[in-house]
Amino acid sequence: MPVFQLIYRSKANAYFNDDDLILLLRQCRSKNIENRVTGLLLYGYGSFIQLLEGEDETVRQLYHQQIVPDPRHRNPVILHQHYVPKRMFKDWSMAFRPLDAGRINHLSGFTQPEQASNNGKNLLAPLRLLELMHGFAVEMQNR
Repeated sequence: MPVFQLIYRSKANAYFNDDDLILLLRQCRSKNIENRVTGLLLYGYGSFIQLLEGEDETVRQLYHQQIVPDPRHRNPVILHQHYVPKRMFKDWSMAFRPLDAGRINHLSGFTQPEQASNNGKNLLAPLRLLELMHGFAVEMQNR
C-alpha cells in the first residue's frame, strides 16, 4: 500500500536552542506515534524543513490542524506531496538532523524563496530535497 509523504518548510519565530529542540522532538514523536506517522525534521539557520509520511488523511490533518497553527513557527509552505511505495523513515517517529550549510546550499529554492525562479518555484528543489532526505535515511539505517 502506498504511503503519503508531505514536505514543508517554515521559519522559526525564535531561536531554538538544544533544550527547545529536545522538547519539540519529544512532542513530535509522541504525536506521531499516536498517529502512526514517521518522518524527518531538519532545523537550522532559523528554518524548519519537515517530511511527514503515513496515511494520507492523517498526515494532511496533522499538518493543517496541528502544525500550521503552531505558534513556534510562521509561514509554513508545502514544498512537495506525493505517494511513495514505502516509508523512508519507517523506524523513526521523528528523526532529526541539524541543517548543514554545505548540504543545503543547493536548496536555495526552499531556504531563500526570494531567489527562486520560474514564477517563484525552483523546479529541481523537491528532487534535491528528497535526495538529501534519502541520504539521511540511509545514514540512519547504517548506524
